[in-house]
Amino acid sequence: MRPAILRERDVPIPLPDGVVLRADVYRDPAAGPRPVLLQYTAYDKANWASVYGVINPERAVDHGFVVVVADARGRFRSGGDEPFRPFAGSGEDAAACVGWAAAQPWSSGQVGMYGASNNGVPQWQALRRRPPALRTIVPHFTASEYDSGWVWRGGAFQLGFNLWWSLANLAPDQLRRAAARDGAAAHQDTARALAGALRDPDAAFGRLPLTDAPALDGIAPHYREWLAHPPGDPYWHALSARDALAATDLPVLHVAGWYNVHLDGNLAAYETIKAAGGPAAERQRLIIGPWTQWSPALFGDACGPERRFPAAIDMEGLQLAWFAQHLSGAGGPELPPVRVFVMGVDEWRDEREWPLARARATPWYLHSGGAANSRHGDGRLSRTPPEGPQPPDTFRYDPRDPVPTRGGATYLPNPAANSGPMDQSAIEDRDDVLVYSSDPLTGPVEVIGPVHAILHLVTDAPATDVTAKLVDVHPDGRAFLLCDGIRRVTAAEVAAAGPGPVRVEVDLIATGNVFLPGHRIRLEVSSSSFPKYDRHAGTEDGTATAPEDLRPARQTVVHDDRHPSALVLPLVPAEDPAEEPAP
Repeated sequence: MRPAILRERDVPIPLPDGVVLRADVYRDPAAGPRPVLLQYTAYDKANWASVYGVINPERAVDHGFVVVVADARGRFRSGGDEPFRPFAGSGEDAAACVGWAAAQPWSSGQVGMYGASNNGVPQWQALRRRPPALRTIVPHFTASEYDSGWVWRGGAFQLGFNLWWSLANLAPDQLRRAAARDGAAAHQDTARALAGALRDPDAAFGRLPLTDAPALDGIAPHYREWLAHPPGDPYWHALSARDALAATDLPVLHVAGWYNVHLDGNLAAYETIKAAGGPAAERQRLIIGPWTQWSPALFGDACGPERRFPAAIDMEGLQLAWFAQHLSGAGGPELPPVRVFVMGVDEWRDEREWPLARARATPWYLHSGGAANSRHGDGRLSRTPPEGPQPPDTFRYDPRDPVPTRGGATYLPNPAANSGPMDQSAIEDRDDVLVYSSDPLTGPVEVIGPVHAILHLVTDAPATDVTAKLVDVHPDGRAFLLCDGIRRVTAAEVAAAGPGPVRVEVDLIATGNVFLPGHRIRLEVSSSSFPKYDRHAGTEDGTATAPEDLRPARQTVVHDDRHPSALVLPLVPAEDPAEEPAP
């Protein structure tokens, strides 16, 4: 018979500075002391998706655990007068929650943490305090560094995620708390602006300067703080958990998604622990699924039921088995060091390491007759390097008409319809998108691992952006996005190159895909993906205070024998060596 489950609501957790957090505790009242699974959440312990989306507390109780879900300081039922600031202070508070949970009479003294997205942050931050009772963590879809793995990418501001997440996930509760504290009239302008931004997010994304975010006035100071601190700033170093990762001895189960906005952060955390070579290096595991932000499912134009079912995995069961092993000493089969979902063939693979040792970084070179504009142009992608001169490809970048974001690793309004492997055909009809495609493949080409592009760029702007996308083109012409990246080219780099091209390396993060026979490998090159990234204004520092400050730029991609531009793919050889598919 299933045990009765007691849910104790709003249990107080006193913090050392006098603030009281509130938690819901799920447990079997007839059981003795048990290990505790702790989620420290910014997303409301009363919200079904927040509580049940990663681990169902009732199933966890059935498996011999107590579950504690605590609202973060300054969020929902917890105390704290200051506006909530993501990252800051979460480590101290999470560590205090670990200590509190370990000391309760229903606890065995062994605590594990779990949670996705921002709920992964306090897990990494708690490592910096290393509470003695913390035995393992399971961070999903998150990052341990917040400039390069969260707020910025390639030097560009991740506008879509940063603004929409702040508006939709953080601001409503922050406004409620501020109105309760100061009176609704004190925040009525913010309330009107927030309602308008949620109703018309495109207008919010288009505001200039980027700091002009009236919907966050007085309730979300973190947003302007982030804009004021570029990547590499000491502000970010003070928040980074990198040193704690390198020193930890805790086992970690990393959960990442090919289409998750924090994929680079997940992979960086795994590789930091691995590179440190400490006791945790061999105790960590990595799972990468075909998932978007928050979603253990496969969405997008390419994803009917026939693709979603192979992608299904009992992540809840895997986590409970992991916690049983590391909190209760239970036996059972070990997870492989790395488990990845390989798209194209749509199957799970167990691997020994990440990146895969057998994968070979292989350049696919750009060629054209000087007219690679759009998918109707003459851009070609080949394993053969350029011989002698080739005419370059030129396009006009206009920040007033940026290339729109369609799918990929995003978190934008209506994420189920605007994330994952979306068809890029309409994007590739634009003349400000250069398109380079391989010939139809005569055999499968397996690509698993980090992806980057090396491009040689001449611009007439003082500084600019370069974007790149890896696309799987089906025989019927549909072109599904696999991964993408951006690189902000600085004024110093442009000046140093003089009249010649700047060598630009664009990090597309990673993918796992088999390009099937008859498919084509495609690279898109442009200078924008809006609103995923902020628009480069064409100015020396990339910013604009008003639309009239936006300046178009003439962009030229060079791909001759002296400047071989290429897409670099991690090719995985077939286990049974065969003739290499023709490019």
